[in-house]
Amino acid sequence: MAILEYHALNVSAHPHVKGIYRELFERVAGRRINYFGEKTAAITKPSASSNGVFWGSVYSWTEIDPNERIIDTLLMQKPDEEQKAKISIPANTGFHWQRFNYVFREKDHILVFESRNDEGRTLAPSSAERLFRALFDEKTLGALRFELTKPAYVEVDLLVDSSALEKIYAIKNLRKLEILVSVPNSDDNTEDADAIIERLEKIRASRQLTVYTASSAHKGLKADDQIKAQGEASLRHGYSRGEGRDGEEKISISTKQYPQKQTARIDSQSTTVDTAIGVARDWLAPFPST
Repeated sequence: MAILEYHALNVSAHPHVKGIYRELFERVAGRRINYFGEKTAAITKPSASSNGVFWGSVYSWTEIDPNERIIDTLLMQKPDEEQKAKISIPANTGFHWQRFNYVFREKDHILVFESRNDEGRTLAPSSAERLFRALFDEKTLGALRFELTKPAYVEVDLLVDSSALEKIYAIKNLRKLEILVSVPNSDDNTEDADAIIERLEKIRASRQLTVYTASSAHKGLKADDQIKAQGEASLRHGYSRGEGRDGEEKISISTKQYPQKQTARIDSQSTTVDTAIGVARDWLAPFPST
């Protein structure tokens, strides 16, 4: 039985009227995004919503540009014009394609995706974050038409392990601490950071970037309650990054390095879609079926 691996993204549309997330996925379905080197990806249209979730696929492939430089790998030389004329790549042809399931929880806007599929192929969490950010960026949104109220912007961030903050604070000589906080949806669980969120909304800011630099290169920074509250707020949308030294060794730690992860086994009685839906419903916080 194959062991599948999953990561998750928090996708927050602003504003987010009922039904906007499914329409959002419908509008960007099929759009090709170059997300890493020569890797291109697109998502399929989402399924109908069922008990608060919908699902679809991420297709990834490599696109070959016939205008790029070519080499004969046997002779280790550039082919002549006659050899070039024999090369023909049909339009809309992708190589080394891969498929990954995604499942979206509408109530708390969590996107669970396969980061390792049943063929052992992988979609790096950072690549998935980059892909969906590009799919939902402001330029793309501006070119789309919506039946519902169009979001002004969409935040996309990996769900990370809260223990990453402690790893940053534990840097022996923490010389620099950078914390980015983005305003989440009102239904995000941000009780520990309400004051920060409320202030950002009051001054009409969507993001707050705070950088702390140690006054002493030898003593380093010490995280107080305010810094910890900012760090907690950055876990849902944003990031925290610390830089320092442990003796002569330079250390740099970001919360993005520690995404939350789940695994599941697929058996002969289940499909990969069934497995992904089950993971999406049970992972993180139990999801109501109604």
